[in-house]
Amino acid sequence: MAISVDTVYKTVLSILNKESRGFLTPEEFNKIGSQVQLDILDQHFYDYNKAVVRHNAGRAVEDYGDIPEKIQQKIDPFYKTSNITLVAGKITIPSDVYKMINIATTDKLLQIEKVNKKNLSYLLSSPLTKPTTSFPVYYQTDTEFVTNPTLTGDLTVEYIKTPDDPVWNKTTDSNGAMTYNASGSVDFTLHESDRVQLIIGILKYTGLIIADPAVIQAASGEENKTIQLENS
Repeated sequence: MAISVDTVYKTVLSILNKESRGFLTPEEFNKIGSQVQLDILDQHFYDYNKAVVRHNAGRAVEDYGDIPEKIQQKIDPFYKTSNITLVAGKITIPSDVYKMINIATTDKLLQIEKVNKKNLSYLLSSPLTKPTTSFPVYYQTDTEFVTNPTLTGDLTVEYIKTPDDPVWNKTTDSNGAMTYNASGSVDFTLHESDRVQLIIGILKYTGLIIADPAVIQAASGEENKTIQLENS
């Protein structure tokens, strides 16, 4: 499931043109859309955590009212797995990792527990807590996952990936008129239910670019209405 980059761009332009608020170029739209998509994904993690707390506090509603499940469905399109070969007990972190979920052997029979590097010395200091090949751990550096004890073979890395940048690609005729070109275009990975929030977010950033406070205020007002409805 994805949100059409063409539909979103045309909607944004329609709103701007209706209010005579200026024009947003495809290049500007692509950059803004990329940032807003990332903002929305980041907000989903916060919303999911808040919903789970409410769920565990006994304020949960099942079936169609299951909010944690609903938010999880919005994050799921970004879920990804990669099988990576260990080299000297290390694996390079995939370049598109946004948030780690789990590391395990490819047969899923052995989970690798994540620890903070600063705590590893404490774990190693006692036979009761020292990692073993049956209960291994790993810590993360800027570029690698490092296992302890040193493991060999392949591991499966599960994570939420960084969203692909949206692209509204175009063809331009001799008069300079632009037409949407599906070839080379990239849709938003977001869940369809995020369409309104996506458009509002793009309009807010657009108001900054064209230096029009009215656009920012209007988009912020709609965003506040959405937040109030979600929290009511």
